[in-house]
Amino acid sequence: MSADVFRQDGYRLRLEWGEQGVAALASSCAVLVIVDVLSFTTAVDIALGRGGRVLPVKSGDVRTISSARAAGAVVAGDQKWTLRPSSLLDLPAGTLLALPSPNGATLCAQAAAAGATVFAACLRNAAAVACEVEKISKREPIGIVPAGERWGVTAGPLRPGIEDFLGAGAVAAALLATDSSSASPETRLAASCFSYELEKIAKLLRDCTSGRELTAAGHAADVELAAAVGSSSCAPVLHDGVLTNRLST
Repeated sequence: MSADVFRQDGYRLRLEWGEQGVAALASSCAVLVIVDVLSFTTAVDIALGRGGRVLPVKSGDVRTISSARAAGAVVAGDQKWTLRPSSLLDLPAGTLLALPSPNGATLCAQAAAAGATVFAACLRNAAAVACEVEKISKREPIGIVPAGERWGVTAGPLRPGIEDFLGAGAVAAALLATDSSSASPETRLAASCFSYELEKIAKLLRDCTSGRELTAAGHAADVELAAAVGSSSCAPVLHDGVLTNRLST
């Protein structure tokens, strides 16, 4: 089978998972939207909403972390601020936060290296991101990439997480509201699931595997922050390697 089929050619709105999804869609999509609800893209939304900026760091990229420190960035974990969204609620405005993660940050770096314009979306800001993506896409194909989790936390094969499927669906639903003419079945299904379950999103996030994992580790507040659908007007876009709020630039 030709690899072209995995690009979902023929559809303007496309959706595929994880690193392989980025690889499949990057060559044909003008914009890629990365979704990692628990917790990278939610943390990005909180940080940018506080007036900060985020340098996404591929997991294990020691060189980038070292360079970030040398450039004056705060590296997540060096101080009180971490990948946990609740830790960022008092992030000082103007902070450049280097934020490593095995999923969302890694995919942002991969998508940028492939030449796509990269946005970071979550349930909080999906509508705002979709609006800005539509403005800059110039009717070119748009790819939505739910990050998923890992069997083994930071390594191992992809574990599709329903939190990211719902987040991707939120972006897809917002895009379909303005252009329903050409969306892949994967995109339409994600949008339909989000719209159908909209009133139950908070419970779904609490009860899903990822939500229960975070709650058991003492991070229930992060799940609640992630479940606040439509609470943010932030549109994080990657520019010169740093995620900034497109609406403030």
